[in-house]
Amino acid sequence: MANTETDSAQRRVLAVLAVVRIVWGVITALASARVHRIGGMDYPGPDGGVWIKAFGVRDVVLGAAALHPDESVRRATWKAGIAMDLFDAGAVIFSARQGMPGRAARIGFLMAGGAAAFATAGPGVLRMVEGRRSDRVTP
Repeated sequence: MANTETDSAQRRVLAVLAVVRIVWGVITALASARVHRIGGMDYPGPDGGVWIKAFGVRDVVLGAAALHPDESVRRATWKAGIAMDLFDAGAVIFSARQGMPGRAARIGFLMAGGAAAFATAGPGVLRMVEGRRSDRVTP
């Protein structure tokens, strides 16, 4: 595949993740109590709710950086996002073993793991699907 096709697929996947991260970040920063209730957790916790707000701000910043016009910034953000999502998935597993409600653990793991999987595999899957579409088109 040409490098421009790789960059195009990766950029489109990153743009989707960026929008999702920004929306989720705003929700977690501004509606922290609701996010906790959805997960079956009390709000605020012993930390006063600061960690969920910080998580939201982190996702807004990460989402905004993923939309940066400079390719090197987008690529670094893509890699950092995958690393953070994998770390988040691990933190959720650890927290579940420490008593985090099961519903919150399932939601957290699906979101973090899903984001990491989508960021990692998404560009390749998108190129594969587009390649199959172009094979069907006959002149």
